[in-house]
Amino acid sequence: MANSIQVSVLCASGRIASFGDNNVTERTTTTLQTSGTGLNQTSGVDLGNFLVGETIVAAFGTVTAATTVADTVGFMYAFIENADGSIAVPIEGGGNKASCMPMLCRPIRVQVGMLLKAALAITDNTATDASLVAYCASGKTSVFTVGSLTADTKTAMVDITTGGTIGQSLAGQRVVKYYATFTNLYGINDDQGGNNFYYAESSQGQLKGTFFPKGVRGFGKVEMVPCNIPILQNDTLSVMWGS
Repeated sequence: MANSIQVSVLCASGRIASFGDNNVTERTTTTLQTSGTGLNQTSGVDLGNFLVGETIVAAFGTVTAATTVADTVGFMYAFIENADGSIAVPIEGGGNKASCMPMLCRPIRVQVGMLLKAALAITDNTATDASLVAYCASGKTSVFTVGSLTADTKTAMVDITTGGTIGQSLAGQRVVKYYATFTNLYGINDDQGGNNFYYAESSQGQLKGTFFPKGVRGFGKVEMVPCNIPILQNDTLSVMWGS
């Protein structure tokens, strides 16, 4: 048994499909293909080939660890990727006991070349993987991450697609929804040496936005949180883990 991710999607037609991977490397964005035990669907097919022409309206992902203690990994993020490598829309998710089927931020018509991708991480008292999924009013989505944090030290979060800052990736955009995850069991600021949130700042250091992360193992699940944060080119996104 290995770490696994399974995502179920619901189409406007009523069709449901299951995608997954039963051998996922932690802290790695993984492409999920059709998967499931005893399901009447072809396995090993990418989203863009399996559901081409369908419109996905809802989705949810869960993660399971490679041990009998099945909640020792946590959901980081999931999304549908366009054929050009940009992110079409985020997908919410949670631990192995989480239950939900939320609507997507917007319906997505599946085209050839689209992929479904997701990531998980080990959750324990030393793990420090921070992720933020930002959804903009224009429909643009970006995912920002950083790992292996040094305690009580401000650290920049970067776009998983471009490696850029939030200002470089989302200049001129307005973030209207987000979800954030953090993997340490003691939370993000248990010794008060950091902050209880990820934070966006202007080039002058003015605080522009705070993003509160959730640990999502077991029953935990993320939900899109409404916000209203305009992003300029030199803005930054940081995390300061206190431990």
